[in-house]
Amino acid sequence: MTKPTKNVLYAQAGGVSAVINASAAGVIETVRQHPQVFGKVYAAINGIKGVLDEALVDIDSFSEQDMARLKFLPGAAFKACRFDLETEEARPDQYQRVLEVFTRYQIGYFFYNGGNGSMLTAKKVADYCCRQGHPVICIGVAKTIDNDLAISHCSPGFGSTAKYLATSFFEACLDIQSMHQTSTRFFVLETMGRNVGWLSLAPGLVKKLLPDLPIIILPAERPFRRQAFLDKVQKLIDEHGYCTCSVSEGVRSEDGQFISVAGVEHAHGMTFTQLGGVAEKLGHLVADQLKIKTHSANPDYLQRSASHMVSQTDWDMAYQAGEQAVIAALNGEHGVLPIITKLSDNPFQFGFKTVPLDAVAELEKSVPDSFITEDGMDITQAALDYLLPLVAGERPIAFKHGMPDISPLQLTHLTKQLAPFKN
Repeated sequence: MTKPTKNVLYAQAGGVSAVINASAAGVIETVRQHPQVFGKVYAAINGIKGVLDEALVDIDSFSEQDMARLKFLPGAAFKACRFDLETEEARPDQYQRVLEVFTRYQIGYFFYNGGNGSMLTAKKVADYCCRQGHPVICIGVAKTIDNDLAISHCSPGFGSTAKYLATSFFEACLDIQSMHQTSTRFFVLETMGRNVGWLSLAPGLVKKLLPDLPIIILPAERPFRRQAFLDKVQKLIDEHGYCTCSVSEGVRSEDGQFISVAGVEHAHGMTFTQLGGVAEKLGHLVADQLKIKTHSANPDYLQRSASHMVSQTDWDMAYQAGEQAVIAALNGEHGVLPIITKLSDNPFQFGFKTVPLDAVAELEKSVPDSFITEDGMDITQAALDYLLPLVAGERPIAFKHGMPDISPLQLTHLTKQLAPFKN
């Protein structure tokens, strides 16, 4: 059988998740099942930036052992980037370079694994190449721990992060519960989420095991009301002796300003505001105003890298997101993203449907009002019902020398065939 000449390129973008490499495996293994359609399989190192730099690896050389390891690795096995193409008008050379690389390597299929911003990049690439007479079937592969992917029931990566946060919070609650009479009486955990507070809901799952837990949840969707917050902390301490709290890093004051900004970075002609530190600020506020001992925690990268705490449901979603992207390509679809749909509640079942990339590009899904209590400081039963199926199931990993066996794959870059590109 003659090998097809339309080759495949896969790349990862944006913040990672504990299951993004499951999506990579879903893409690669499904492509391998159709040798009559797909040619060689490449991966770009550092997402679309790796395409510009011609930093590619040959996935066809991956062994079955490599594929098995890939499915358990946290981080991005092929390195993800915080880099998007500029507009075609501002940087036509970037688009010309992408086309040059795609032409040289005969790329006919491009699978871009990322969040809503990455979907815009994928669409730009697809549109440009097709206009220039090099048709490329471009399919998005969904991923984001923030769970803010528009239209989709949930996002691959969210369930595992929620499971890790809920577990860590549960353990910390037992700590403070056992020590509050003579030590810390207020504990606050910070969760990721710039504009949406989905992850801040996750610690609320502890209420299924500790129904009387004194907890405050502060999602990014509601403004932080200083005095109301302090009053509720005091009330819960009076009733229970201690208080716990989960807060979104993106929570804002009533005048719309972030409660805490860790720093501002200028790169690639853009300004990036790095959030972080809101839990520490709230801890200091409670300590100063209520004269009690407090502790705060910011798990930061830990929450998106916890391969030892992966939800089986989430892993299945991530793998199938990659699988469904390839199926969409086989069906002749182009410029689409397979998103998750809920098929039933009991038992929880999910499926996929494809939507145009521009239907989700740069859009965000916020926590619905029905998931947040009227005072804006707790979650409802509807939120718990939504979260529970997404954290269900465990995926045990192998250990080596007492540590998780998650050493990265050794990748060999292809020899570059093109002249260097200046970004």
